[in-house]
Amino acid sequence: MEGLAPRQQSLLSLLPLFFHVNHPLMPGYVTDCTPAGVSGYEPDASTLVIARHLVGDFSFKPCSQQPQSIHGLFLMGSLGTLAQTDQSDMDVWICHDPYLGEPALQALRIKCRRLELWAASQGSEAHFYLIDAQRFVRGERDVQLYPGNSCTTQHNLLLDEFYRTAIWLAGRTPLWWWVPVNEEARHDEFARTLLNKGLIGAGEVIDLGHLAHIPSGEFLGAGLWQLFKGIDSPYKSLLKLLLIEVYASEHPQVHCLSLGFKQAVYADQLNLDELDPYVVVYRRIEHYLKACGDLRRLELVRRSLYLKVNCNLTGSAAQRGVPWQRQLLERLTKEWGWDECLLASLDNRSQWQVEQACHERLALARELSVSYRFLSRFACIEQAAVM
Repeated sequence: MEGLAPRQQSLLSLLPLFFHVNHPLMPGYVTDCTPAGVSGYEPDASTLVIARHLVGDFSFKPCSQQPQSIHGLFLMGSLGTLAQTDQSDMDVWICHDPYLGEPALQALRIKCRRLELWAASQGSEAHFYLIDAQRFVRGERDVQLYPGNSCTTQHNLLLDEFYRTAIWLAGRTPLWWWVPVNEEARHDEFARTLLNKGLIGAGEVIDLGHLAHIPSGEFLGAGLWQLFKGIDSPYKSLLKLLLIEVYASEHPQVHCLSLGFKQAVYADQLNLDELDPYVVVYRRIEHYLKACGDLRRLELVRRSLYLKVNCNLTGSAAQRGVPWQRQLLERLTKEWGWDECLLASLDNRSQWQVEQACHERLALARELSVSYRFLSRFACIEQAAVM
């Protein structure tokens, strides 16, 4: 919230309410029949104040008989991380009742599109994704969730990213969090026991699946997608592509980052800086490259993380950004042994000479291709092994 503008803060606070009620003057309204009602949600006083500021005659009347068609709302991606910026978009998963009919789903889709347009008018880029948990667990793909990837899905890699970055906004909580890491391979059996014994209620959780195994077929498709994304976001894509390389190098015993995140929470290791999703990605890549003795690639990864965060530590722009983000970035750069000269050079990249800018772009392109060639060789070896 500290990093958001006031109108963006209001948007984030109101999101659960928008899906909890159908009010004709509220943004996104379609019809009174549009599925609404968020499981277990009741707006707090501050949210109601914001709602009344938006719609003067708005009043909220709790109703215990109201259908709860929306099972959960989650924000995922860069928001709340070291890499959050003024331009970070909001990717919101709307987990809905799996038994909604097509007309109801169509009304929800229209509501989501209208809310995206309203969010844009408030200075935010928001994307809403309707999630049927039952279909999702079966791996039935949603084109929205896998844009531009017609060859293969990235189901488990997407789920891994969700579990390590998702911020719970309202509704039920993921069943996955109730299953210890050492029981991940028997997630379904363990969860069924919890439910059967009444230790948790079925209406309290959403089952989106587990991460005991990531199929090798996902790595190459995900790598190709990151190459495409790298055209617009090379620093972010480099980090993601290298993480996929790390996972492929560990296959079939992949211990994905979300499992490490869950293990840390279970062990009460709650240092927020070290649990930050971008720091966690960096740490895994750092460990991998140090083990390979490839310090040249590691230095490029560090530069990519610094430039992705885009929070200058020197010059007149040094005071910009959220304080905790700057403090964490300062700690990392000191750990890397970077001096003021290097920091100043990176912070003044808009003033780089053409030769220096081209050299950096070539280094990024070369690194992206190195990772993709690694994944291509991995895919060939895996394919040969099953023939």
